[in-house]
Amino acid sequence: MALTEDAHRLVQDHFTNKDKTLAIDATCGNGYDTEFLYALGFRKIYAFDVQKTAISAARKKLHADAMSVVEFVLAGHESMREFVREPVDCIMFNFGYLPTGDKNITTNAETSISALEGAKGLLKCGGALSLMCYPGHPAGALETQAIKDWFLSLGDDWSIETHLAKSPKPSAPILFLLKRANS
Repeated sequence: MALTEDAHRLVQDHFTNKDKTLAIDATCGNGYDTEFLYALGFRKIYAFDVQKTAISAARKKLHADAMSVVEFVLAGHESMREFVREPVDCIMFNFGYLPTGDKNITTNAETSISALEGAKGLLKCGGALSLMCYPGHPAGALETQAIKDWFLSLGDDWSIETHLAKSPKPSAPILFLLKRANS
């Protein structure tokens, strides 16, 4: 099972029998996480990306009825607090670059840490953050290390699960699932 599928399974398991009011796909890319969050039953979803081509691809992936639930935002994930004011149940990040796009356009450590700080402030108690990291390219290696360092700023009310690829090597993707305690 790919780590992206693991992310979906872990988020689904976390939200079984829980309220699913608001979610954010912080890096919507081709729309797989946006589609997953919609199918899971979130009542409102914000989907962010800096590339028009990504938002267009994500829109095409969704059924017409999803458009009343999903709000696409052409902006970087670091600006989510400018657009989202209410507490959030789930935030999914898939760092790196758009697989079918320009591989020179990547997320980076500075904006990703800013986005995670915003996510930390928005996430409800009992909520979950899914972080898919790709250390196999230079910007991704720096970003992954910055994210690991950021974990040190989290308080005792956070738990962090690390999920590795089946054949882990230094360049293999890493999935982190962070959960905020209920109180």
